[in-house]
Amino acid sequence: MLRPFLSCSRLLQGCTEAAAQRANMSTDIRVFDSALKLFVTPVELHGKCGKFTVDAVFQDTNSAGSSKGTVVSVHGSPGSHRDFKYITPLLENQGYRVVGINYPGFALSGDSDELQHHNEERTLFAQTVIDRLNLRENVLFLGHSRGSENALRLTVANQDKSIGMALIAPTGFTQQRSIRPLWMLERVRHCYENYPVMRRPIERFLYHLCNRFVGLRVRHGRTAVSAIKTAYFCDIEKQKPFVDKFNENDKLLALVCYSGNDHLIETEIGADFAAAFKERIHLTLRKKDDEQAVTEEIVKAFKVDDKRRVTVELTDDNHFSQAKRPKLIAASIDAMFEAAKKLNMK
Repeated sequence: MLRPFLSCSRLLQGCTEAAAQRANMSTDIRVFDSALKLFVTPVELHGKCGKFTVDAVFQDTNSAGSSKGTVVSVHGSPGSHRDFKYITPLLENQGYRVVGINYPGFALSGDSDELQHHNEERTLFAQTVIDRLNLRENVLFLGHSRGSENALRLTVANQDKSIGMALIAPTGFTQQRSIRPLWMLERVRHCYENYPVMRRPIERFLYHLCNRFVGLRVRHGRTAVSAIKTAYFCDIEKQKPFVDKFNENDKLLALVCYSGNDHLIETEIGADFAAAFKERIHLTLRKKDDEQAVTEEIVKAFKVDDKRRVTVELTDDNHFSQAKRPKLIAASIDAMFEAAKKLNMK
């Protein structure tokens, strides 16, 4: 079976056309949970049998907007906006607006058998929320793990409004251990979609597999199935043209952090991906190092040395550096916004 893929230029064209169509739509955003700052809006997607609508539940920490900037967080698979629960309050306290995307099929947003979980669908889903919120400037995309692919695509598609991106534990250009062998993911996906009698056994199996052995917490077997489908449709090497497009824009800033003790993505895959960003400065944070000192190096690189891309190897971190290093990431993002101001003044 051929995996769907749109070229970088076709993605940009598609996002532009979709934005024009949505600009004429009446805003339809409702409060989902005021205490948690969650909102919901319907999103139209293209399924296997035609168009369908699914509810998008998203976090918005400041619906009135922020003059400092907006961070759009994009979670992994499985995941939710809560994957950034330690970073979000730090950014909020610094005056930034944080919009947390929750992809469909992962508990909070709606679900549908029509969902395909490939990157074109995921990008359109997030782009609809972005356009619905009328985010026009000073936007940074924060992606973790599988969500890094979508953060990259969204940054490239929104260069007119984005200052750049921060990617934590990105998937890279090579199949990582968590999705090998790829044919097995395809077999599970095929059986689940074509043999309804096998759905419940597959859900139960994947639920226990994720929670007991893989180290990924899921609340339901169907969520685990969504994770398998999303993993199968990783861009992997097809991220290269998007990185190339990113590199063409000297005003886009990037922070790329990969781990040296990641049980899902090998260190060399993260290193290879980080090396693809032109004119980068590379730093290393070891167990013996002072995190604050390395944070200050990152901040200096962006704010003082006018570096556009900073990559960091976190040698002793696992897959979830966004939870372990919230202060480093939040301070780096703040420095990126400050650096973007200087770039715009030139």
